[in-house]
Amino acid sequence: MTSKSIRNKAFAFLLLSMLLIISACGSNNGNNAGTAAGSSEPGGKKVVNIGVTYAPSGINPLAPVGLVSTYVAGLMFPPLVELDSDLQYKPMLADSIETTDNTTFTVKLNPNAKWTDGTPVTADDVIFTLKLMSNSKVASNYAYMFAIIDGLDDAGYLPEGQTDISGVTKVDDHTLTLKTKAPTTLNIFKDTIGRNLLTLPQSALKDIAPEDINKSDFMQKPTVTFGPFKMTSYDRDHYVEMEANKDYFKGAPKIDQLNFKVLQGTAIAAQLQSGEIDMNIPSAGVIPISDYDKVKGLSNLTTTDGPPLATQFMYINEKVVPDAKQRQAISYAMNRQQIVDKLLRGAGEVVDGYFTSYSPYKDASQQPVAYDPDKAKALLKESGWDSGKTLTMSVLSGDATLEQAANIIAENLNAVGVKVKIQMLDLATLIDKLGKLDYDLGILTVSLTPINPLPDLAYYLNEGNPSSYKNPEAEKLIAQLSAEVDEAKLKEEYSKLQTIVAQDVPMPSIYATKALGAVNKRVTGATSKDFGMFINVNEWDVQ
Repeated sequence: MTSKSIRNKAFAFLLLSMLLIISACGSNNGNNAGTAAGSSEPGGKKVVNIGVTYAPSGINPLAPVGLVSTYVAGLMFPPLVELDSDLQYKPMLADSIETTDNTTFTVKLNPNAKWTDGTPVTADDVIFTLKLMSNSKVASNYAYMFAIIDGLDDAGYLPEGQTDISGVTKVDDHTLTLKTKAPTTLNIFKDTIGRNLLTLPQSALKDIAPEDINKSDFMQKPTVTFGPFKMTSYDRDHYVEMEANKDYFKGAPKIDQLNFKVLQGTAIAAQLQSGEIDMNIPSAGVIPISDYDKVKGLSNLTTTDGPPLATQFMYINEKVVPDAKQRQAISYAMNRQQIVDKLLRGAGEVVDGYFTSYSPYKDASQQPVAYDPDKAKALLKESGWDSGKTLTMSVLSGDATLEQAANIIAENLNAVGVKVKIQMLDLATLIDKLGKLDYDLGILTVSLTPINPLPDLAYYLNEGNPSSYKNPEAEKLIAQLSAEVDEAKLKEEYSKLQTIVAQDVPMPSIYATKALGAVNKRVTGATSKDFGMFINVNEWDVQ
């Protein structure tokens, strides 16, 4: 997957992840959904409400939009496997995924899984869903993730005129094999196919033309599901109400109703305190940093500090800043620690590259450059920087913390002789400018997947990237990484890539935030976290 079109799809997928974080800072208004949080009605009904800070705008399991939509879709149609907070894959629909040659992967489904109409979930359903995902008439924005499967093109689509995917074979009703075009690690297979394939019922959809699937009634309110919860009511701007599937194959949920309630970020703390909501999802129900101390001090809550995920990157147009010494100077000039200490109040970490400390591929010997304005001035002088030149720094509007951070960076750069003026832009405009290289400097939030960062890195470092960066050695390493299946060698090659990036500074990062999770103590068995929060949702209970 090295063509420009596939990298653009990768960028679009990245932006979906980034959008869910940015939207959390917006101004969605919430309606009350369901019963009071953590409540038991007179008849014994147990209800849990989750506060989220942006709307579940599209729950289509073939292409859910944003984290909340993905969570809702996954509660109805669990993936094959799910990633937990320890970055380990846990069985969901698949009891196991195994390989002996890193090319053919055997998927064994849980034989107890059944649809809410009483029929079993089978390999035929999985294959049917794979064909939908790879149908260009369906045009799922997740399709490119499946391009590793033999028989699909580089966009993840089945070639025109073909009806079967050559790399997919049914073994029996609960077993199938998937063959990849090239060897890949088991973790990458699980991360791309295992986590992103939400199996749909063939019986309910087989008579709907592929081009009509996305707008079908089923995709707006699925009637046949197999997950722990079924959707009963949905207002995309305000709430989702779900009821327990008592026939869930991993065990009947102990709670009867689960609601997602859309709120402004500023309302999360207040409703956690009042009990109107039971919990948040750290990166999808974002508590403003200014409320962290208040939330942590509430006696009715258990709080969890999340890992550093959402990273603020500075895009540098190398047609404007062509010299690596100049980009190094920009990096040395930024007082990242001040931003983390003062703006984030410690709820984050200084980052200077594509990997946070949460990534298993982070080279601990590669430390962020220290704030050193004198070093920055010296590098600018060596490079012959034109001190009369003014750069425009385009920054996403709507995120108060990011805007304040941009102001600090602008002051830092001006202090060393890089004149900067800030331009606040809406998301669509900023993305358009980055894609067209119509910018000088840009600041944007992106979350790179920790387990399989290669597609993201390929977009940012290969030809056609949004910085106009070019380094044959980096491109060679990316090609080697795409063919490597040995974890030790993967770490070694990622380390080499980090060394190159530290020298060339194509796209310095600034800081990564640690989102706060909170759960009312009346709810047992639940932990607010970005990865794996709902793996054991059937075990949640209300005291």
